[in-house]
Amino acid sequence: MAFRPLPPCMGDDRMTVRVHVSAVEDASLVHQALRSWLGDVDISRDASPSHHGPTMITLSADLQRNAELRRGIAGLGEEVCEHLRDEHASRMDDDGGLHFRLDLDALLSGAMVLAPPGSSRSVKVRYKVAVYPGQTAQGRILEVLTNEAL
Repeated sequence: MAFRPLPPCMGDDRMTVRVHVSAVEDASLVHQALRSWLGDVDISRDASPSHHGPTMITLSADLQRNAELRRGIAGLGEEVCEHLRDEHASRMDDDGGLHFRLDLDALLSGAMVLAPPGSSRSVKVRYKVAVYPGQTAQGRILEVLTNEAL
């Protein structure tokens, strides 16, 4: 996976990554794929029974340090970042969080591809930006996705 130049991140930015793994999938492979994208971050594992009975495993990572955030965004690749820049307004919540999903099968093969709407096999991502006076959440998201401050 090729890495882009590191984007500007601020101390209060945060990125949350979450993926649900069913009992028939290999959670260790998903864990390895997350590690190869995010680096050496703490990935928590929570097991719980699903509605239909088999155990569901949730793997999640909460990135808060600048180096973690930079690696997470840079690891998305230019194509995904460009798509997110084009659609950022429709993907943002009222709290300044950018929401998107990555295709789990693509991630397992080492590629970064946005998941199609309604995809059940996806990695959920939320990037929350810190906004200070004179800034907007949309402007900050665009700054992170375009590496303007570098």
